Amino acid sequence: MSELVSVVIVGYNNWPDLEMAIQSALCQSYTPAEVIVIDNSSTDATPEEVPKRFGGRIRYVRQPNRGDSGAYNTGMALARGQFIQFLDGDDVLSPNKIEKQIEIFLSGPGIDIVYSYASCFQTHAGGITQLSQQDVPSSDRLEHFLLNDGQGAGTALGVLFRRAALERVGLWDETMYCTDADYELRALWLGCHFRFCPISPCGFYRIRPGQMSGDVLKMLRGREALWGKGLTYIDREPYLSVIRQNLARTKVLVAIRDQALIAERARAVIREARSICRDAISLPAYFCCLILVSIPWGRRMAISRRLRTINLWVARCLGIVT
Repeated sequence: MSELVSVVIVGYNNWPDLEMAIQSALCQSYTPAEVIVIDNSSTDATPEEVPKRFGGRIRYVRQPNRGDSGAYNTGMALARGQFIQFLDGDDVLSPNKIEKQIEIFLSGPGIDIVYSYASCFQTHAGGITQLSQQDVPSSDRLEHFLLNDGQGAGTALGVLFRRAALERVGLWDETMYCTDADYELRALWLGCHFRFCPISPCGFYRIRPGQMSGDVLKMLRGREALWGKGLTYIDREPYLSVIRQNLARTKVLVAIRDQALIAERARAVIREARSICRDAISLPAYFCCLILVSIPWGRRMAISRRLRTINLWVARCLGIVT
């Protein structure tokens, strides 16, 4: 185990949580490792505290805010390691995460990406949703990813990349909201070999107010962009049909969720969705959705938390969600 591993940490107004993320990278049981901190123009104490507290133990780079993807791209360009770990500034790695995943890389030839189960912790009290990445028994990981609406290896926290795989897939798309899912889809399409590492947990993902994954509408818009982009380069079955189904269903959910859309525009989105893939939206579901976005308070009722269980059951019966 002598290959250098680069840990690229993205910071944006994460202090003092960023300190814990950096320490988790510096205290890995695996050596050698380098830690690179990309600061997306934080306005908190990050620019002063990171160099003062960590000095020459890390490489600190400050740049204009280009989001996670832009920071990942900068980190990739600076990294010297044969393996690269990406980490958001408020998440934490388990002490043996990299060691155990490197062991998987060394267990057989041709492994490009190793991923593991990650747990959650949160800023405020209350119940949380656990991440649930598991080994995929399917021989066709791409089909499994598409049939599960882009649920695969999960966030970058749980993943360790071979540098050659990153170079093969290319830069992270800085225009995408669901950047992890976009990168995984591209890697799967190119035939990258994924392997699950049964370490539990490999790290801890922070649940906090205001994070990207907490905005349901933006996440739906991100999925819409993900599947729309997928149609531009995925060109064979059965994948093409599944992407069309995913895109059509996502568009319907956007039409229902986006309160800023006037009724006429919402109906147009639903009609567009059914034209993309009729099999994804049954005729009863199609007419129900058209009525729902047309009547006053219809969409507010559809996204009401109090009616969530009923709405979800109806949506599943109609085939809008699976």
